Amino acid sequence: MTIQTKSWARDRAILANEFGIHLPNVMDYSNNARVGDSAFSAVTTANNTIPSQFTTYIDPQIIDVLTAPLKAAQIYGEAKKGDWLHDTMMFTVVEPAGDVAAYGDFHQAGYSRMNTNFPQRQQFLVQAFAEWGDREVGRAGLANIDLPSRKRLAAALLLNHWQNQSYFFGVSNLQNYGALNDPNLLAPIAPKVKASEKTAWEDATAKEIYEDIQELYRELQSQTQGVVNLDNAVDMDSPLKLVVSNNVQAYLLKTNEYGISVLDLLKKNFPNLVQMSAPQLSLDAVGEESDNKKIELVQLFVENYQGIDTFTCAFSEKLRSHGVVRESSSMKEKLTQGSWGTILTRPVLVAQMIGV
Repeated sequence: MTIQTKSWARDRAILANEFGIHLPNVMDYSNNARVGDSAFSAVTTANNTIPSQFTTYIDPQIIDVLTAPLKAAQIYGEAKKGDWLHDTMMFTVVEPAGDVAAYGDFHQAGYSRMNTNFPQRQQFLVQAFAEWGDREVGRAGLANIDLPSRKRLAAALLLNHWQNQSYFFGVSNLQNYGALNDPNLLAPIAPKVKASEKTAWEDATAKEIYEDIQELYRELQSQTQGVVNLDNAVDMDSPLKLVVSNNVQAYLLKTNEYGISVLDLLKKNFPNLVQMSAPQLSLDAVGEESDNKKIELVQLFVENYQGIDTFTCAFSEKLRSHGVVRESSSMKEKLTQGSWGTILTRPVLVAQMIGV
């Protein structure tokens, strides 16, 4: 027997007789909801919203964290030397020598000679692994992150940062030197004491800063015995490069009483001079009273003379991949890079000032 939904009087009898369901307080069918006197008791936890992830917008743009710029190759130039199979690099340095003698038909005096040296540099290789798991890749994919490529990029960036540091400071305990600590570099000079009774450019006027750079140029002239002079100071065949740290670069914008900045004066008097900056020229002070202070170095050098670069950042391998290896539920890739440090060919073409 079926229940008739149109007549409650008939359905009530059927429910009671056939199914044992007794509803004495129900009077009739109704389309209107009715609320009893008793309070509503919910089975689920009280809630009037939805999970937050359904109302969260994820921007598809990925923002990379900034790292210090890699400026060594841009400042000093870069070249590949040898490969990762070589341990040592040798250079040939030739110096002309000899003497002259008074002429005589039968005199056998006055001979030219030459002297050769073969300085060496040692290579240092470093490596980094990029590794990712299958589940790790899948979970990162839910956030629209390509994990394998991101880890490869991070490994390459790690290697490049190491190589950049090796170009500035070399590798300790090896014949591998940087542009700032090569033992053949001539000792830096000190800046003049300013009217403020200090040497730092922070406490100097534009005129005093320019005079420090003038003194650095005069030191370069003295070291080279006239190879660097005012004739080629305006000759683009012998470009000059002035390098400071980013901490003091802004002081080159100081102006004199006529509104002319230090950079303006440099551009006027040294049109072939290029000014660059790198954070590595802000050196750690050494000594008991250093208190984590920085000491500022300034370099002025001839970039190229007679076709030979003064500095060359030398690498053997920029990036060598040893292949992707498959494990049970992960993959990894080994990446390698090699550096010879920075090769300094003619130390006399570099003048330095420390303490600005």
